[in-house]
Amino acid sequence: MKSFISHSSERNLKHNKEIAKNNESKDPLDNITFKVIGDFGKWQFKTALLMALLKLPMAWYQLNILFLAPPQNFWCEKPMILSQYSDGEWRDICAPKIEEHPCLIFDPDILAIAPYLDRALIPLVPCQKFVYDTSIFTRTIISDWNLVCTRHWLIHFTQAVMMWGVVCGGILFPMWADRYGRKNPLMAGIVIQCVAGFVTSVVKQYWIFMMSWFILAVAVGGLGVVSFVMSIEVVSGKWRTVIPILYQVPFGVGNAILAGLGYFLRDWRHLEFSLSMISSLFILYYFAIEESPRWLLATGQTQKAYEIMEKAAKINGREHILKDMKHLIINQVQKQNTPGFMAFIKSKFMRKNTVLLSLNWFCTGLSFFTFSQYLGYVGSNIYLAILLSGLISIPGCLLCLLIITRFGRKTTVWVFQIISSFCFLIILLIPKEVFTNDWPRLMVAGIGFAGLSGAVPALFLYSGELFPTLGRNAGVGGVTTFARIASMVAPGIVSLDEIFADLPLILLAFVSFCQLTLLLPLPETKGLPLPDTLEDAERYSTNQNIRHGGRRNKK
Repeated sequence: MKSFISHSSERNLKHNKEIAKNNESKDPLDNITFKVIGDFGKWQFKTALLMALLKLPMAWYQLNILFLAPPQNFWCEKPMILSQYSDGEWRDICAPKIEEHPCLIFDPDILAIAPYLDRALIPLVPCQKFVYDTSIFTRTIISDWNLVCTRHWLIHFTQAVMMWGVVCGGILFPMWADRYGRKNPLMAGIVIQCVAGFVTSVVKQYWIFMMSWFILAVAVGGLGVVSFVMSIEVVSGKWRTVIPILYQVPFGVGNAILAGLGYFLRDWRHLEFSLSMISSLFILYYFAIEESPRWLLATGQTQKAYEIMEKAAKINGREHILKDMKHLIINQVQKQNTPGFMAFIKSKFMRKNTVLLSLNWFCTGLSFFTFSQYLGYVGSNIYLAILLSGLISIPGCLLCLLIITRFGRKTTVWVFQIISSFCFLIILLIPKEVFTNDWPRLMVAGIGFAGLSGAVPALFLYSGELFPTLGRNAGVGGVTTFARIASMVAPGIVSLDEIFADLPLILLAFVSFCQLTLLLPLPETKGLPLPDTLEDAERYSTNQNIRHGGRRNKK
């Protein structure tokens, strides 16, 4: 198997180098932009770092439902007519033993009159007021709005609304970014995220909370796509492989920070307010980032592009090259139309890639978000589980970088999906609450999460390289939307554990193994220049189809 992958990768990379050589002069934006500012320098480092830091709030807001609505014990408040009983005695006699949580209790009026009456003769009535266990979490959205019993479904609805907002943001912001540039939508998303975060932390009514929660999610989803595209457009050469992967590292750091803040801030309002305070610092990006020169060139705004490239060239110490290239920058690049996501669906050669990438993102999103929310079930300590998953995801990203530079994009996604799939199965074989803090289950879960953390940046890079500059936001935003759609399904998958223990892990393993077949028809992109137009992307796809067709005919 290893030999087959190695030989296949070598053939793909050799073929892609030939294509890259043939297309080198046909990629004017690369030839102009990076001859002036270089493949990577101080200017690119600053931009890439700032874009990567935006992954911190993405981790916080997409996963903080684990601390907003954690598993929390509750019971019915003791009525005054039964004040002679201690709290423990009341909890023991108030409800049938078969109920874990007392949504229905024996009629207190009858219990007060005839405490020893056969319980089968006492009718059950709804509990009027609940008391919550505050030994671990002092306040949650569950205790604030009584999201228990008949309102328990609102917990899953809350997370579904977050992911639905992320879906909408992943669609709307990329369209704005392709039309109005990268910086303005990015700053709009940062401001909306900040304001909505503060509002979310202070509102008293659940449905107003949900409205601000949705708006917050739209901003989070939009920032995720736009910042990634920005990071990939400012670099070239080998850095176009390195930066998009390192861009994902702060997501794991964000998990670890969230676990630490959640440990010290047991009140969900304090936690949300603190996250919003930190996120408000990103407003300073207005003074720190520039518009993407590649987007400006692609849309014919050559004078603005030149001004930004002049700043970048000075920071990178390449002013002498800029003077020689000024005439070429101003005159040779023409404005071109920006295709939307549907243009890729309608394209004969891009349709297959777009559909397969969408399905791959759905499977990856389902695995990632379901497993992230399932971590609380893997071990008994939720803080330790989230902390370890965040820390272990960092070496997962670094390992991804080592594999992807050697074997290519598609093989890397394969490797990490196989690792995650087997970890899901291994966790099933390890009994729960047998070892201290369930450390064997947590260790395997950490490795599995590292596998997912390696697959996500590889798939992000792969997707970004298959779509052209004009339409890359729409393309990447469109296919990653299916990961967000899958994230809306994730709470339902997690809840299946209440029906059959570890059923979510069985489903995740099945989905991950099935995903491997969806990667096979996709072309390898390692060694290819980034396509700038839909025509470029179609030409690369055509070359791949001719290559595979020739191989079949040869056989």
